[in-house]
Amino acid sequence: MSTHIAYALVVYTLALIFEVSPQMESKGMAIWPYFVLVALVGIAIPPCRNLERKWQRIDARGDSDVEGRFNRDLAALWAGAIGLPTLLALVIWIIP
Repeated sequence: MSTHIAYALVVYTLALIFEVSPQMESKGMAIWPYFVLVALVGIAIPPCRNLERKWQRIDARGDSDVEGRFNRDLAALWAGAIGLPTLLALVIWIIP
């Protein structure tokens, strides 16, 4: 799970940079969109860390039959990593 989380954070950050930042207009302070991007990445890190801790505990217990839970968490992770920046870009695009 740790590898997936690391890659998902990279994809999330790149999506924010290439999808969201072009949608943000900065009149005046040109660095403002970058502060927002840093804050959005910072907001995403704690849930990812909690997910990683959850799977470390499951791995330490040696639970079996966790494939369904793993696949569900993996799908949610990647849906969030790809979907949240896309949704945010659409919202910024729709609301002038």
